[in-house]
Amino acid sequence: MQATDTLVREMVQKRHRRRRTLVVSLVAAVVVIGAALVGVGLVRATNVMPDEVPSRVPVAATDDKAGLLASSGGVRVDLYLDYLCPECRNTEKALAGELKKLREGGDVSVVYHPVTFLDNRSSPEGYSTRAASAAACAADQDRFVEYSTVLFDRQPAERGPGLSETQLIEAGRDAGITDAAFGECVRAGTYTPWVRYVSDVAASRKVALTPTVMVDGKRVDVTGADAVGALTRAVTEARG
Repeated sequence: MQATDTLVREMVQKRHRRRRTLVVSLVAAVVVIGAALVGVGLVRATNVMPDEVPSRVPVAATDDKAGLLASSGGVRVDLYLDYLCPECRNTEKALAGELKKLREGGDVSVVYHPVTFLDNRSSPEGYSTRAASAAACAADQDRFVEYSTVLFDRQPAERGPGLSETQLIEAGRDAGITDAAFGECVRAGTYTPWVRYVSDVAASRKVALTPTVMVDGKRVDVTGADAVGALTRAVTEARG
């Protein structure tokens, strides 16, 4: 039994090093047959779609209201990101140049999904929601991508309080936002219901890891050393 426990711990640790996982419960029993791991935990995924779309969504929301459309085209690239997720920060930095090319190329729909999977990793809880809601406010100012870049550059450590309301508003100025309506939107938490809806829809689509990148519905591993190459090949294949 001790050997089994050690195997479980090692595999869980390896998985966490590669990607952040939202874990809602541990499997009650682990069955090991011939040193094969059957299960280590349950992620936040469900087949149940949220019942109701929030009454207010960002200007750039997709038709299904579950993402932010940054460009339009025949091939669709979906990115699920949490602003407290270190691997998301790495992915954002690695893919920034390529994503810009895709957005400007005219034939790819780039859709961002700011999710709140790591709310319980801040103290007090809720930083992922506050940051994602502020990013949605930035989307109303047509500065979502720029604002996301600033948030990841200033990403706080886990278990702390995260950026304050004032800091989230200051980040907007550094992203080129000058409209006072942005600060009002952040202070009001206008898009808190929406980002929770986005997270629930993501879970219903079996997305429980951040970052998750999909090209025409197929997951692409962008956590390796050749993240740009992986994305480029997937888009090229989707273009046919």
